[in-house]
Amino acid sequence: MSQYKDQKALKSVLKKYLDQSVSPAERAAVNSWYEGLGKENHDVPALDRQDAAHKLGRSIKIHLNRQILLSGKASPWLLYLKYAAVFLVLLGTGLFTYQKYHFPIKPEQEVTFKSTQHAAKEISLPDGSVVLLNVGSALTLAADFGTHERRVRLTGEAFFKIAKDKKKPFIIKSSILTTTVLGTSFNINAYPDMDRIKIAVATGKVRVARKTAAGEEVLALGMTKDASLTFDKPTGTVNLKTEDASLLSSWKDNKLYLDNATLSEIAKQLERYYHLKVVFSRALDKGKRYTVRFNREPANRVMEILSLLTKAKFTYQTNQITIK
Repeated sequence: MSQYKDQKALKSVLKKYLDQSVSPAERAAVNSWYEGLGKENHDVPALDRQDAAHKLGRSIKIHLNRQILLSGKASPWLLYLKYAAVFLVLLGTGLFTYQKYHFPIKPEQEVTFKSTQHAAKEISLPDGSVVLLNVGSALTLAADFGTHERRVRLTGEAFFKIAKDKKKPFIIKSSILTTTVLGTSFNINAYPDMDRIKIAVATGKVRVARKTAAGEEVLALGMTKDASLTFDKPTGTVNLKTEDASLLSSWKDNKLYLDNATLSEIAKQLERYYHLKVVFSRALDKGKRYTVRFNREPANRVMEILSLLTKAKFTYQTNQITIK
């Protein structure tokens, strides 16, 4: 009920702006809030908390005096259009939450979206594409995104659903790899602290290349459904194979899938999945790899299975996981 009241209160505030039944100062404040949505820090109140509407009000007031000083008298019709855009975006998406962001216009400079260490972040891009960032990940849109091509840079892991546009390829740079598509869905895992970059295709067709001193080397010209590419950063080796792409993106459903991972990689993945510190000695890592999937089993059960599988002892505690 409290969430309903917060959303109702926020809608009421926005409707007042749309009806032009507010003071010039209040209108300028909403103007400022709207302009700030496309900038790098997209701190929009989470409406599943009791004080959400009040926080939005405070965020508007923060910019109030500055906006009054800097803004001249704008056309009432332009103000109406600008607010109408805000209002329709909010209503059309069930209002904003801290986990979703809709980018309604083309960027004029690089824009970076970041997920937190505790929650994934869904982003709707100007071209209609949708990107779900895994925890601890970032996506940067080029300043000219959508002009001739749709170029982005990924750090971490993300699942992409790319809107089709034959004239404007969607290009993702992740470390030294470049993935090019026209319209498809796929997963890229490219965390900087991992030795491997992995790309798995769910639908459509994907091209993957790497940057070299001579220019570019094509690693895969036409990866299709359930094709995966693993690039080993230390050695530069490439492994192409067919496997279930839905497993590799099962993190979207809050499921844990350890894909041919060493103990060191398992430790890093557990840190991201459970949002806990993992105490682990690299001396335990003998290079052996393990593959196992979990379907939201309790943490203690996951530790028990990993202990049996790897012969190391995994212990789950309130504030950390220990491997010894």
